Amino acid sequence: MRDGSAAICFTNVEFIREDRAILDSINWELSAGGWGAIVGPNGSGKSSLVRMGAGYLWPTHGTVDVLGHRLGEYPVSELRRKISVVEALSIYPFDEPMTAEEVVCSGFFGSLTLSYYQPDKTQWTRTRDVLADVRMDSFAKRKFWTLSTGERMRVLIARALVHEPALLMLDECTSGLDLPSRETVLIFLSDLAQLPSPPALLMITHHLEELLPQIQQTLLLNGRGQAVAAGTPMQTLTDSLLSQAFDWPIRVTLRDGRWYAQSEGWPGAHRPL
Repeated sequence: MRDGSAAICFTNVEFIREDRAILDSINWELSAGGWGAIVGPNGSGKSSLVRMGAGYLWPTHGTVDVLGHRLGEYPVSELRRKISVVEALSIYPFDEPMTAEEVVCSGFFGSLTLSYYQPDKTQWTRTRDVLADVRMDSFAKRKFWTLSTGERMRVLIARALVHEPALLMLDECTSGLDLPSRETVLIFLSDLAQLPSPPALLMITHHLEELLPQIQQTLLLNGRGQAVAAGTPMQTLTDSLLSQAFDWPIRVTLRDGRWYAQSEGWPGAHRPL
């Protein structure tokens, strides 16, 4: 085990698929207990970094350390007991009859069913407490697949938190949500930061307005999987750096602790037809 000074650390990470570089020489770390974000356009390799952090992908070159353990030198099954990942665009094939509270409780076992498990009283109590935290306690007995997209996302985040992970990774966690649903999720996550011992949190997004005020460490990628900048949001989320990362003229504003990006017209001299 290493010194544990970082929740997650990427060192000289390259990832190549079919002779295409998805990630190119990435060096970045999220401090232990820190809250950070990886920002970049579609196809920049953001989700690949999350899946490496969870031990689902392996870098072609370089190393990945998670919670003081180097992937490849520590049992992945043990590591996954300490981390949670929520991917908005993934399909979670839970058993069709499962209720919201059963889906949350399945997080204790890392399973998509409770058919082979018998949660104890403490686990059910924790399940209901976390559902209340995400304001979904009144939906506990509802079938998961009857919930709206925003309601499902809150249930999935509760499932990710039920076993109190040391690292929580959220990949586009508000994708597809309307404004009230998005803000409900973000308010809950902001409240999470006020806990006595909150998990380290890594957000993946290409929408600046999703970034929480508590985010202190950012990695900005471009469409070629290269790091454009790393540092605090004030250092990285600038007009010039974001324009470079997204290959598009962008103007950034900061208002009440939240970031917003606006297109500065069409790149080049002419609008496309």
